[in-house]
Amino acid sequence: MLVRVCSLLDLEDKKPRKFSINGIEVAIVRVGDKVFAIDAYCPHKGRNMEYGDVDGYKIRCDLHGYEYSLENGELVLNPYGKSSGWYFSSNLRIYKVEVKNKDIFIQI
Repeated sequence: MLVRVCSLLDLEDKKPRKFSINGIEVAIVRVGDKVFAIDAYCPHKGRNMEYGDVDGYKIRCDLHGYEYSLENGELVLNPYGKSSGWYFSSNLRIYKVEVKNKDIFIQI
């Protein structure tokens, strides 16, 4: 189902913003003329990604420094270099985005 989230005018460049849509919490990020929708919480330990730092098409969780691709959700940096136990993180969930007449819609 395609759901309207906000307007492009509601977003600052490279500043994630959290929204709740039909009980699903997402973070919307505008990077230049591209818009990304991701799960609102880091898959590592659940930190709110609204506080994440955006660099290019990556977002870094401000709690432990894990970095994820905004384009496909893949974990691109595990700052601890370990892949099991406490250090494990799955990929970040992403949502398909459509922009129509300056309104942002996501597929949920």
